[in-house]
Amino acid sequence: MEDTFTIVDPKYVTTGDYLAFTIKDGPASVHAKISRSALAVLDNSGKYTDIEIFEIHNERIRKAAYEMRRVNPGLDYIALSSNNF
Repeated sequence: MEDTFTIVDPKYVTTGDYLAFTIKDGPASVHAKISRSALAVLDNSGKYTDIEIFEIHNERIRKAAYEMRRVNPGLDYIALSSNNF
């Protein structure tokens, strides 16, 4: 995975059951989201916020986003769900 591929700016979204973030893929920026069910799969302890789970499991989320982006390079929006983990 390239060092120029990063995931940044996790944000709570008030309308929807997901956490939004941005993918930086070299010069390109792509909007993305991860479902709260996927966050629950990553951390089923129930003691962390969604943002904390995102930070703790940043590398796993980054890998899943990278794979999705490489398989579907033309997508303008990447959506990760529990089946990505």
